[in-house]
Formats: sequence, structure tokens, C-alpha cells
Amino acid sequence: MRRHSHAFYDDMVGYEPTAQIYRKNSAAAAHRVYELIEEGVESGVFRALNGHFAAQVVAVTIDAVQSGVLLESTGLTAGDAFSELGDLLLDGLSSGQAASEPPSAAVRSPRDQVSAPR
Repeated sequence: MRRHSHAFYDDMVGYEPTAQIYRKNSAAAAHRVYELIEEGVESGVFRALNGHFAAQVVAVTIDAVQSGVLLESTGLTAGDAFSELGDLLLDGLSSGQAASEPPSAAVRSPRDQVSAPR
């Protein structure tokens, strides 16, 4: 999404057929985040927390990116916003097991399995 211009992104989310696809992919991404959190908690990579809540935070953030509200208030592109969201989630989910590594470096592999809405 970093390669897209603001005009392209606005056109994509402003056109109902592509906006529907975006919403469908957003819901799938939020569900996948939930699954990854549950797997990470079970394996001890992530600290125990409410995976449904975290997935809803992702869904709300995706909606705020799509509507443009979050992009306008932060000045970020959609791609940058999703990258920041990933970093925020991974750092917040870290169980702290790998004290010598930054939290996000210790758990990068699950993030690589989730992509931003397309």
C-alpha cells in the first residue's frame, strides 16, 4: 500500500465495489490476527490477553484508515499506518521472553503471516 498515491487510495475506497472488497479483506485480516494471537499465547510467544479485543482494535484501525480519518490526523500513508499498527501490536503482545532482543524482533514471524488489506 506504500506504493499507492493518496489519490489512488481515495479512489479505491471511494468506489463501492472495491470498498466492499477492502471491507471483506479487512474482516479476514482481523480474524487472522485473532488466530495468530491465540497461537502465540498458546505457545508462550505472546502474553495472555483477549484476542478478540485485539482483533477488534485491528478492525477499527483498518476502518479508520479506510475512511481516511486516521490518515488525515496522523499524516501517514495507509501502508505506513498498517506498519505502525503491526509494530504496536507486536510490541504490546510480547511476552518478554527474549529480554536480549527488542520485543518486535522476537516475534516477527507471526506478523509476516498477516498482510494489510488489499
